[in-house]
Amino acid sequence: MTAMELSIGLPDGLLMSAGDGTALTLYEADHTTVRRRIDCAVLEGARMADIVWSHKLSAVIAAVPERNRLFRWDAYTDSLQEWAGTGEAGRRDGKVAQAKFAATVSITEAGDGTLWLVDRDSSSLRRLEINTDRPDGDPRVTTVVGRHGAGYLDGPAADARLAHPEDLQILYDGSVVVADTGNHALRHVDLTDLEVTTVYGGPEREADELAGEDVVLDTPVRVTVADSQLWVEDRNGRHLVEPRYV
Repeated sequence: MTAMELSIGLPDGLLMSAGDGTALTLYEADHTTVRRRIDCAVLEGARMADIVWSHKLSAVIAAVPERNRLFRWDAYTDSLQEWAGTGEAGRRDGKVAQAKFAATVSITEAGDGTLWLVDRDSSSLRRLEINTDRPDGDPRVTTVVGRHGAGYLDGPAADARLAHPEDLQILYDGSVVVADTGNHALRHVDLTDLEVTTVYGGPEREADELAGEDVVLDTPVRVTVADSQLWVEDRNGRHLVEPRYV
């Protein structure tokens, strides 16, 4: 993902900002008064690629690709702490302490509290489910797309392939779109039937098929939903995707 300032809203109107990606600052509701600076020494200078507030955990989760881990901060601590992953690059599902990640670069929360993430180096879309009936949430990681390595293949999620994705977004219907950077494509994952389709672009497409525009996606790095519209950003700029996908 291209460099950007990361910030998220927290309960009670507070704002958490990651600044340059190496430090976390908690601001008051006016978004200017500093309430707390978070100790991020555990990162040892590594940069956060994304941060998200988990409502089920009541905590901020930070994706740090260089460390192949997810880190956690909550209101009871003054420091960012290791939370998920062994630190060894790989793709292993299961409980977060034993799970392996490979450069997680984007993470977001779905309406049901599930955390969705993309691992760039394992070319996978994964989800992290939290059980609120358990004291610790018993968080577990599952790979949804990308179980067979990098590539380009639509169809059932168990068989579909991505290539070094950089971003994801949850749509209003709960489905997922992925900026499939290595395939120069925007991919859609329907969670009802677990089917993966290409929305926009693709490694062998010469032009996109949206609204008559003559655009070829070139390494898309970000997808966003704003005002009920889906946008994708790549080296050629920012492109509006057909409303039917939102």
